Amino acid sequence: MTTLSLLLAHHAAAEAPIPGSPLDAYNRGIAYDTGVHKIARLAALIAYVLMVATVVLGIVLRMRYFQRSVNRSTVYGAHMTIALSALIFGALHGVTFLYQPVWQLSTADLLVPFAGGQQRIPVGLGVLGTELAIAVGCSVWLQQRLSYRRWLKFHQFGYLAYGLIWLHVFTVHPEPRHLNLVAIAVAGGALGCLLAFLIRALPSRSRLRHGPF
Repeated sequence: MTTLSLLLAHHAAAEAPIPGSPLDAYNRGIAYDTGVHKIARLAALIAYVLMVATVVLGIVLRMRYFQRSVNRSTVYGAHMTIALSALIFGALHGVTFLYQPVWQLSTADLLVPFAGGQQRIPVGLGVLGTELAIAVGCSVWLQQRLSYRRWLKFHQFGYLAYGLIWLHVFTVHPEPRHLNLVAIAVAGGALGCLLAFLIRALPSRSRLRHGPF
């Protein structure tokens, strides 16, 4: 292949529309529903904000010194309520793509990670992260049947669920990879979770005196 052919191929790849985007739908002669797009985008943003709040509140629950100013049961209730809301909006975000013709997703694609369809790996990361988060949330009902330590170890898979969903957000669309409000929100949420985790991981005077919570 000549140098000119390589340059043309590279330019064509660089100009290729984002899979599932309005331009992709136009090029393929497939309808694109802007209303569904707005609902999916709004649900995704709300779900991400709620997910970050869930992770941070979960870490706060493990910190003794926050209990001096905030009742632990209040934080626990907020953690559970926000987590459920995050799952609802996350599920709504996924279901909307069933009504977006260009994505050509089936119910199986939304239930089985990496099953196929548009952007198989980014979508699969989101599906796997959401299902893991649902499993972590449902494990609350098994807490009494398991020892607390065993349940806590499984519950900590919530961090992995957040990581998978963050990778989904970062890879499924180039918007979070450019300097804009969405990118700042995505990066700020990740930074907030990381800082809270580091504060929790570092030994405090309370834990040094009393041992782990």
